[in-house]
Amino acid sequence: MDRTDLTLFQSSTKDFLKKGKSVLVVAPTGLGKTLAATADLEENKTKLVYGVPLRALGTTIRNSISELRRDGQPIRAVIHNGDTQESLLFGEEAVVTTYDQIVCGIPGLPLSLPLKAGHAVAAALIMSRLVLDEAHLAWGISREALSILLAIVQFRQRFRLQTILQTATLPIAVAEVLKDRLQLDELIFLGQGVFAKDEGLSLREQNRKVSISPLALKTEGRGEKKTLSFQELDRKLQGAGKRIYFGNTVGRLQETYDRLTKAGVNPGEITVLHNRMPRSWRERAEKQTWERFGKASADGDWLLLTNQVAEAGLDISARLVISDPAPVDTLVQRSGRCARWFREGETRGEFMVLNAPNKLERERLAAPYRVEFVNAALDLLPKGQLCWAHECDWVSAAWGGDPKKALQAVQEALDRATFALNLFDRAAQERSPGMIAGEFRRILQIEVAVEDAAAPRDLQQLLDRRLYPETSSVSLGRGWSLLGRARRDARIIRYDEGRLGIDTDNSLRLGDILVVPSTMAYLHEAKGLCFAENGEIPESASVKKSSDWKSLAGKLGEQVPSESGRGQTLFEHVEGVVGRTRRRLTDARGAYRTALVKILRALEPETDAERLADLISQVALVGAAFHDFGKAGKKWQEKAREIDPNAPEGLIGRTCKAQSHIKLPPHTPPGFRAVIKTCELLLGELGLAQEHLVHVIALAAARHHSSLTNPSTVDYTFDPDPRARDFVGRILQEIGATPAVIERSDEIVEAAAQKPTRETVPLVLPNDDLFPIYALVGRAILISDREDAAGGKDLEEW
Repeated sequence: MDRTDLTLFQSSTKDFLKKGKSVLVVAPTGLGKTLAATADLEENKTKLVYGVPLRALGTTIRNSISELRRDGQPIRAVIHNGDTQESLLFGEEAVVTTYDQIVCGIPGLPLSLPLKAGHAVAAALIMSRLVLDEAHLAWGISREALSILLAIVQFRQRFRLQTILQTATLPIAVAEVLKDRLQLDELIFLGQGVFAKDEGLSLREQNRKVSISPLALKTEGRGEKKTLSFQELDRKLQGAGKRIYFGNTVGRLQETYDRLTKAGVNPGEITVLHNRMPRSWRERAEKQTWERFGKASADGDWLLLTNQVAEAGLDISARLVISDPAPVDTLVQRSGRCARWFREGETRGEFMVLNAPNKLERERLAAPYRVEFVNAALDLLPKGQLCWAHECDWVSAAWGGDPKKALQAVQEALDRATFALNLFDRAAQERSPGMIAGEFRRILQIEVAVEDAAAPRDLQQLLDRRLYPETSSVSLGRGWSLLGRARRDARIIRYDEGRLGIDTDNSLRLGDILVVPSTMAYLHEAKGLCFAENGEIPESASVKKSSDWKSLAGKLGEQVPSESGRGQTLFEHVEGVVGRTRRRLTDARGAYRTALVKILRALEPETDAERLADLISQVALVGAAFHDFGKAGKKWQEKAREIDPNAPEGLIGRTCKAQSHIKLPPHTPPGFRAVIKTCELLLGELGLAQEHLVHVIALAAARHHSSLTNPSTVDYTFDPDPRARDFVGRILQEIGATPAVIERSDEIVEAAAQKPTRETVPLVLPNDDLFPIYALVGRAILISDREDAAGGKDLEEW
């Protein structure tokens, strides 16, 4: 498709990205930042990971990318987060995911995938263009969360890996500091410099007329009974036309729904949309939201009660938008849903922000946001019309409390990048993604289901039938609170060691599902998950006491490609894996090779990166050749033959029958020493740097089934089969070894039989310069292994 309709900032962003540059984009809502970051996908294949701070934003981004066409075919984009796992090891061309998945995936500690696949996920992120959308929201999460995100950008810039930061709300002074300190290639700030006259911005300023004003609430009652009255809010919401109310908390949305329906508002006119709803209910509410507030929707007297799920990235609009008090970046995002459709002609709207008559009530309204940020936004609320210039002035004055505090806090976050990178190392050593994800606890969510306390079911039996509860999302803090209150009455669904099971250990991990009794919570068809006051559940046809259970397909633990059970000889399998690994690491236009060359140019700027990439690829092929060398042991072959007596002659590489009760011995550790010895024979005497590189790649090969494997600590012995020497000779010939090296095959077999010492197995922590190479090689071998085992199916079709 010929994208001739791109505006100046979109076409400039597209051109910068095609050149491999990293960019910071600051542009108002509704001007097409998503298209700017993805338009070039219509011309070239570019692996993309698109990060958003909230799960609810993923659907809109996924749909926008899927509208792109290359050679007449839609570009496939998938969603992967704690609620929806559509990705296969982040192998698709475009993956839309959340910040928590990214920050844990980069050091190889994925949240919604098995930890054993950690290096594969890390490599996918290394190969990808990484977009961090609505990046300003990291500011409101925590100081540590902001430091971690900025450290990730620094980490990627160190290796010249392409990163795009996008936001609608960032002071120009802060944007310039970020651009310089992060060494980003370009800053695109609409309204500034060459982007002062962007066509889209000019049209927005000309046609969009949005007034902004406070909506003052009053109190009612006296003394201890004095409370905040929402009468003025309710009066506005009972008006005509399309109206949107943004509440800061789900509880406030549910209370507003109850007040309005009690006052006589037709429930059919109200859509409630938030994250605390079962998925199918939320999808239904999202569909209704599009039908009533989307771009092509007809006029009507509709009311939307929503929260953060709709404030950023959701392409909806209304004439009247009212918001709870919030920080300036949140208010600007919410105002962007007011009179949004400006491209076809003049459009008018009214944006109002609730305010309270005293400090205490304002703090209550502001929760859960930091009150000093909320106060700054309210005290500096613009008057009259809200144009881009006024938005920029408002953001510059109120973001972070005031300009001085904002700059100081960003500088401090940048200075704490070392803390963030060291956190990656500690988390990797302890295999604990929670150490990183915990810093994002304000946006981390736990899935919750409800079970009727009066008629409980056997949940393990449901799981064994491959059924799975429809869950609602709550914050991690709320999850802990629910677990504490429920105690023995709670159940936890947990994926562990390849099986979904029920746990009652009174602990809650990321990725768990918490099942609480109906004495604590219930489901309301319009309001979603509600919490019972004093254990009382209202009697209504709209109330359900148990969550629905549906098919398990595509859920926890099923995202690692499985083997097909296709029978093979060991050499047939190795031949297939070597060939596929070779293609991945030598294809000049491929993502593996492109990323590898970028990394090597950053690490060794004085060295020929292409030549060095060729050398690393050769060592990686040795790793691929010996990745399953443990299968050439007597014990493994005996067990495999017992499983499949009709397996082909020669060394068995894979049986065509399930293992059933027969347990095969570990087969990956012997490859570690075999790779090292082979490289010594092929390359001659190695210096310290070359030796470390070989050991790192040997470890990547030995970990093709699990990045948790340590060859020095696994309990195994390797007693080679008599045919092992001839097998080594054949695979050495396959990778192009000289006859002199092939003659020394016995030495490789002997080396494999020696268990490595702890000192010879490198740690390869995320801050190791060779970590990106380790991850790329590890993923190349893992995916190649699985593809060959699955009968040649391409797991990275793009």
